[in-house]
Amino acid sequence: MEKENVRKQEVNQGEAKPAAPAAAPAEARPAAAATATAPAAAVPAPGGERRITGAGVKPDVRFGQLFIAKFINCLMERGKKSKAEKIFYGSLDVLAKKYPSEQPLKIFETALNNVKPLVEVKSKRVGGATYQVPFEVNRKRQQSLAIRWVLEGARKRKGKSMADRLALELVDAYNKTGTAWTMRENTHKMAEANKAFAHFAW
Repeated sequence: MEKENVRKQEVNQGEAKPAAPAAAPAEARPAAAATATAPAAAVPAPGGERRITGAGVKPDVRFGQLFIAKFINCLMERGKKSKAEKIFYGSLDVLAKKYPSEQPLKIFETALNNVKPLVEVKSKRVGGATYQVPFEVNRKRQQSLAIRWVLEGARKRKGKSMADRLALELVDAYNKTGTAWTMRENTHKMAEANKAFAHFAW
């Protein structure tokens, strides 16, 4: 009897216990892709200018321009870049003193643009004969020829420092005179004289 009473009490206690509340449905967690922060878009490099000046050229230290950096690299001799930078920036200082009303960087850019050739001639062999065929000059070669001619004109000058000679050559190119301008005009005259062979430019 006592055992039956004990069993009845256990059963009653089990019935008296309230049922455990059902677990609330877990809130849907956002997908990892939604919470992840999107990476910042990379700033595109100036592709047009870089294609003209060259992929390995870095901007110069003062103005941050690729074109000036390429000019300094062409001016450099025997790997002495610091000396080339000193000469170039020194020539700009000379321009600033002689022409205070003009910005020296503007004189430099205008001078190089003035001496860029539009056409040039190249030797081409056709049917056993060699012709001087005029070709249109692409932008990269225009830039290279302009830099080469200005530096050649500056190095041919005598009696002054390289910074002064470069400044004088830039002024002449700015005014459409001097050695670099003459080389450009001679190139155009040669192309004009051989325009009869332009149909061989293929």
